[in-house]
Amino acid sequence: MSHLFARLLIPGAVAVASVAVSAGALAGATMPQVSAGLLECRGEFATGYGFGSSRKVRCEFRPSMGMNHYYAGTLDRVGLDFGISDQASMLWAVLATSPQVAVGALAGTYVGLSTGFSLGPGFSANMLASQDATRQVTLQPISVSSDSGLSVSITGATLTLAPSGPTPQ
Repeated sequence: MSHLFARLLIPGAVAVASVAVSAGALAGATMPQVSAGLLECRGEFATGYGFGSSRKVRCEFRPSMGMNHYYAGTLDRVGLDFGISDQASMLWAVLATSPQVAVGALAGTYVGLSTGFSLGPGFSANMLASQDATRQVTLQPISVSSDSGLSVSITGATLTLAPSGPTPQ
């Protein structure tokens, strides 16, 4: 079993490192430089059948100034995506031209790469940038997420967010 784990761990770590290096290039000088808060998204149960998956997400933006904002959307992945994963939690730093972010400002489409694996507990890295390069608000290109299940993925990803109310407790 440890041999199988090592065979999954090493390629996964290489893929995550590649995403991190690529994100550094993507994050260049054109991105806003003020930290405006954190965006946490939680995804529903998902099954990857080999060529991609789709999961609904509920997100909460915790700004550094002001009240929390809520979003709902989907995380669609296309590419090598095998397995079953439980609820995933993803966390991004939000960068803006000002620390004050208007309600609904994070709504939109973010595109990029997602890679990860889980054998029980697992992790993934998501490198996403706004599809609209002129936006005043953007996600830090890299998020690290955690989930549990049995899965491996190296995919293109699209996160689409729309404003919503708070998630019922």
